[in-house]
Amino acid sequence: MASPTVEKSPRDGSSDGESPRSLGGESSSSSPSLGRGGGGGELRKPKFEYFGWVYHLGVNKIGHVFCHLRFLFIRGKYVEMYKRDPHENPGIKPIRRGVVGHTLVVEEVGRRKVSNGDLYVIRFYNRLDESKKGEIACGAAGEAHKWMEAFDQAKQQAEYELMSGGSARHKLNMEAEINLEGHRHRVRRYAYGLRKLIRIGQGPETLLRQSSGLVVGDSSDGYLEPDCDAIEDHRWKCVCTINGIRIFEDVADTKSVGVINGNADTIFEVLLSLEPSKRYEWDMLTSDLELVESLDGHYDVLYGTYDTKYFTWRNKKRDFLFSRQWFRGQDGAYTILQFPAVHKNRPPRSGYKRTKINPSTWEIITLSTSAASESASCLLTHTLEIKSSSWCCWKKNRGTKFEKSIPFALLCQVAEVADEFYDAIMAGLSDDEDSDDEIEVSKKDQKVKLRNVAWAIAGLSLKHTSGPNVKKELDSSVPPVPIYLSQFHGSLHQGKDDNDTNCWTSPDDLGFMIRGKTYLKDNSKERGRDPLLKLIAVDWIKNENSVDKVALHPFSVVQSEAGRKLPFILVVNLQIPAKPNYNMVFYYAADRPVNKGSLLGKFVDGTDMFRDSRFKLIPSIVKGYWMVKRAVGTKACILGKAVTCRYLRQDNFLEIDVDIGSSSVARSVISLVLGYVTNLVVDLAILLEAKEEDELPEYLLGTIRLNCVRLDSAVEV
Repeated sequence: MASPTVEKSPRDGSSDGESPRSLGGESSSSSPSLGRGGGGGELRKPKFEYFGWVYHLGVNKIGHVFCHLRFLFIRGKYVEMYKRDPHENPGIKPIRRGVVGHTLVVEEVGRRKVSNGDLYVIRFYNRLDESKKGEIACGAAGEAHKWMEAFDQAKQQAEYELMSGGSARHKLNMEAEINLEGHRHRVRRYAYGLRKLIRIGQGPETLLRQSSGLVVGDSSDGYLEPDCDAIEDHRWKCVCTINGIRIFEDVADTKSVGVINGNADTIFEVLLSLEPSKRYEWDMLTSDLELVESLDGHYDVLYGTYDTKYFTWRNKKRDFLFSRQWFRGQDGAYTILQFPAVHKNRPPRSGYKRTKINPSTWEIITLSTSAASESASCLLTHTLEIKSSSWCCWKKNRGTKFEKSIPFALLCQVAEVADEFYDAIMAGLSDDEDSDDEIEVSKKDQKVKLRNVAWAIAGLSLKHTSGPNVKKELDSSVPPVPIYLSQFHGSLHQGKDDNDTNCWTSPDDLGFMIRGKTYLKDNSKERGRDPLLKLIAVDWIKNENSVDKVALHPFSVVQSEAGRKLPFILVVNLQIPAKPNYNMVFYYAADRPVNKGSLLGKFVDGTDMFRDSRFKLIPSIVKGYWMVKRAVGTKACILGKAVTCRYLRQDNFLEIDVDIGSSSVARSVISLVLGYVTNLVVDLAILLEAKEEDELPEYLLGTIRLNCVRLDSAVEV
């Protein structure tokens, strides 16, 4: 499948002459918002239009699978689907039309093979009736992400009209929600259309070659810098230099790094593609690579063989089997995880020696560029695990053998992907068995383009925020209620110090970066201070079914005598999919009532849509396996956009049920985390995203550190 091209429309995409604002991730301050204006407290109605070609996927009532190219148009809260571009065909009527209601759920399914091509699928369904569902797809992951943001903006428009009240609320309730199911009622006519497409040769195979370019007006030339929202401690030491590659040591990982002149979506497609015409341009080591099984849109298993010309005469024929997991962060960064694997459909092959590959990751981060620059640049990082005993031997011999090894050839793949390779950073790692390390690679016919380009990273000035304004968020007219932790008891005990295990503690060093006072002007972040709410207890429970509304259960801290006396409790219920299902429940308490006019007050008593757009979590793996660190990352995540969140507001509490299993990406990451959870130290911070100037600076709502939690210690309920 050829890479789709994006064609910009000459239209500005706006009905009133104003260019629509582009969508961003963490730094989306230019996006239309529903927050308060500069202090007047009035709601602003966002103005935007999104349009472009997508693939409509589904199965009609007679059982035919189809993939049709359709033109999708989003105007405010309205969604229309056309057979042709309405700009070029004035007067054409949409074949589907409706509104994006507050019950519509938009979910990223991931990558799927459709008629010998790879598409990125988005699923729609009604939260109240999941039988009403449909799918669209795009040719690139970046386009799918933009469409999801576009639908999110449409939901915000619907939210605006709901909050307007009166006739607008009545009109919205009367309008039909967009129906993207895979069939329409005119079955006979639709079936004839399918036969006609097949007869004239314009089925899905032809459609997949066409552009699915999404047009959003007023695209920006600026890019996010590769920052993080949790501080990681790395100490690199240069030990030697080999062919212009600088070798560094660290206890965490081994990596080669390069700057690529291209956008992240394109680089991601190149790395993930199995087409020889694409892969042979950068992969000098692999000969054949084929798909064994695709488990979901973000996980597959591959079988490959090494090119024999790069090996010595002994054991020249070698093959390998590995699994890949990939996901796109809300900031647009991509992560690809690669693990050695076994599969029943690919037993050891006669004449070949099965090689266990080194666990590795690819990370693609968009770099900031000047406004005058017309091209995008990305930071491409290939991280590789190397057996520590082999690394010590290589270092002792000053790399003479390392240059002939598979890990060295793998790290050099960054140079093959990039036109400019500037650095390679390497370090000793774990003691896991790895047969790749000692395999020698022949130097014959091996061409590696390396250029040593200086890389200087300015030191980050870690400013601290002024901390939460208690008078603004909590009612200062009410005397504080003393909170004694001895009165509250959860099933997971509080640790005495960081050396204690299977427990929770409050992190001493708050290494969380949050939006500062001037974030809307310069995107500056500052180090968070003490949280507004106090962590009083943690429940670690399990059940065959996921547990909702934990605060109403008799065992809950909220139902205790001491809990009922507290002015406010925030309950965060992380629902972890497994067999059995687990729930990690955090209880945060305030010593005063919440101020109704504050951002926290609007969140507590606001609509679910507003809560979905503001509730944010920052993860950080303080201690643990490096692959888990790479998978989890350190970037802030708007939970309501990533997974399904359900809210329960009663009495003196608000409960947030976070359904991690509702997202295939989150489900994949949490399954990896559970495999190493007993050796992990995890820091989490929760906060509300500030989008308006009077809401800045941000503050931490609550924090927690989980120390080496055991799965068997969960209490069954």
